[in-house]
Amino acid sequence: MRRCVTGFLLIVCSSVGAFEAESLSLLTFDVNPKWEGYRNRLLPESRPSVRQNFGYQSTNHAGGERSGEIGGTIQRSTTPARYSMPINERTLDEPLHVSGSFAVTRAGGGSGVMCGWFHEDSQGWRTSNSLGFRLDGNGGKYWVFYEYGTRNRRTGGGGAFEGERYQTTPTPPFLADGTTHHWSLTYTPHADTEDATIRFSIDDRGYELDVPVEHRRDGATFNRFGLWNVETGGDTLDAYFDDFTINGHRVSFDDDPDWIGEGNQTEFVESIIRPYHNFGFSRTSFTGGEPGEIGGIIFRDEQPSYYAAKTQRLSLEHPLEASGTLAICSAGADSGVMLGWFDSESKQSKSTPAHEARLPNVLGVMIEGPSRIGHVFRAAYSTATGQARAPIYNPHTDKLRPVILPDRAVHRWAIKYVPPGEQDGGRITVTFDDDSHVLDVSPEDVQDGATFDRFGLFNIQSGGHHVEVYVDELSFTAEQSI
Repeated sequence: MRRCVTGFLLIVCSSVGAFEAESLSLLTFDVNPKWEGYRNRLLPESRPSVRQNFGYQSTNHAGGERSGEIGGTIQRSTTPARYSMPINERTLDEPLHVSGSFAVTRAGGGSGVMCGWFHEDSQGWRTSNSLGFRLDGNGGKYWVFYEYGTRNRRTGGGGAFEGERYQTTPTPPFLADGTTHHWSLTYTPHADTEDATIRFSIDDRGYELDVPVEHRRDGATFNRFGLWNVETGGDTLDAYFDDFTINGHRVSFDDDPDWIGEGNQTEFVESIIRPYHNFGFSRTSFTGGEPGEIGGIIFRDEQPSYYAAKTQRLSLEHPLEASGTLAICSAGADSGVMLGWFDSESKQSKSTPAHEARLPNVLGVMIEGPSRIGHVFRAAYSTATGQARAPIYNPHTDKLRPVILPDRAVHRWAIKYVPPGEQDGGRITVTFDDDSHVLDVSPEDVQDGATFDRFGLFNIQSGGHHVEVYVDELSFTAEQSI
């Protein structure tokens, strides 16, 4: 057991039990702190199997002139599976074009496969360093999307249907009946404006998408072309591809091309299953140092979940502080997590999604953001009546809050809340590595009030995907100072 000195306090770092002697608790998680877990370990005893069986095939489903194609059975999974050829490195500063044919003979619900350019180090749902199109299985039918991901996981794309959402489009989906479809994808960077255009066609339909300047500047690098699975849990899809023309070079599959296969011929039991959380005390060391930290797999989901220490009843009338280290190992688009103080009764009783009503009684950081930006590490609070703020940009300067990547890098962070004094309202200051930003709590919101009795990790109650996050070297206010 390690002991840590903060100010004049000697704090035992192994657990959080009684708070009579100190206002801050500091933990390095050498032993299990036995915090309160609420719906945080939900993995079912029976887990689904993942079966990947794709690559070169001597069949002719995709309508080529001769037998031979690539594809097979591809399953959605958080474990990558790929079949691709190495290419000379390309970037978003170069024009790119590809065309070909494909056929889908079976599509399970919640299945999918990607086809296009990517990097050998690409990862995640809405893949970083990628440009291609996605077949999204939906039980006997499928939708087609074209999309990209930058090096810092800013993403964009569109769908091969009328309107903005396939759930409301009058365009019927494609049937998984083996019909051959012809497609093309063209990426054109514009030197005069620094933005770019993606054009996608399938059969007699054509679509166009503008790539924002900031996304092209963020950039992407590709050194592979081929197929890869959609990296989120799901079902299998049987799809076949043939007759590629890639930047003017024709690639047919009359013979085995001997492409690189990674996880494309395997079977295993899935460990990350949406929306089953699996987080709490962990005998790991993703944040560095000796084994022992808190964290794991946390999904965005409408139902509440948390792992947290009990505190005394805290409020916006007194100062609050917290700090520690943090690392994100993986994260898909449409995912996120909260870290900070909250009210356990408010959390447990919340049954409505966040877009309908915000969780009341919260103060801390939100790690989330739109897929066009990535995961933003930002100050957040919500009052007793659910008046909530967690801006991605500084309201005064329009500067973007810091973005955190799921690259396992270890970051230091801190939260400091100062209640009203000389200023009219309260103020939250969040530090992320060397970057600090503030969020003012208005006098009206301070008057509205907020109370907290827990500190820890808790989910965002809005449907989505998972983050794998870990926290260590943690100190936080556990009782109100006098």
